Amino acid sequence: MISNPSLYRIHHLERLPLKTPFPAQIARVQFIKSRLPRDAALVIDDTGVGKGVGDMFEEAGLSVVRVSIVHGLDTHINGSRVTVPKATLVSTLVARMHGGELFVHESLKDWPVLRRELLNFRPEITRSGVETWNARSGEHDDLVLALALAVWHLTGAHIPFRGLLDYYRREAGNPGNAEQWAIGVDLGQSVDPTAIAVLSKFERPSYSDVSDESFRQQNAA
Repeated sequence: MISNPSLYRIHHLERLPLKTPFPAQIARVQFIKSRLPRDAALVIDDTGVGKGVGDMFEEAGLSVVRVSIVHGLDTHINGSRVTVPKATLVSTLVARMHGGELFVHESLKDWPVLRRELLNFRPEITRSGVETWNARSGEHDDLVLALALAVWHLTGAHIPFRGLLDYYRREAGNPGNAEQWAIGVDLGQSVDPTAIAVLSKFERPSYSDVSDESFRQQNAA
């Protein structure tokens, strides 16, 4: 019997050239979003320079979830603005990976870049005893954070009672939308590139005669 009903598929990875003007970055994100279902969520890193750019996204008519990435332990929600510890974002992504729930097309051009970033990403304990995650010195973590933003949003961990509501929905035989979409954007410009990750979450078959392995093979292409 399959215990976890959800799987995540990476559809697109992209790092924009350094010093790409922010209006051009927004236009690129708009183009990507226009090719996805209309209810695809747009989740951006609102930390630092992202605050002003987040306003530009909204002025361009885009609905965004604005995430400020911080140290610490607590997540705070104020409408579409959310403060999330970096450890929470990354551990959510790592849990999906270790659980065999995350799929990627290895033909994606920037998959080798993401793979390198993941291999160079590691936990550290601060002097105050708080766990955080950082890239190895001299390495980037842009795609990891863009993907982590999308994964975190699609898990619905920040939505009150989301897990309980999903459980009762499935028990009632109502799978809801077959596939949910999110675009994660880690903003940068002059030092670090802006990274974009497109992810979807879909329901794993609930019938017991389909094994994890057979389903993985059918959906690996």
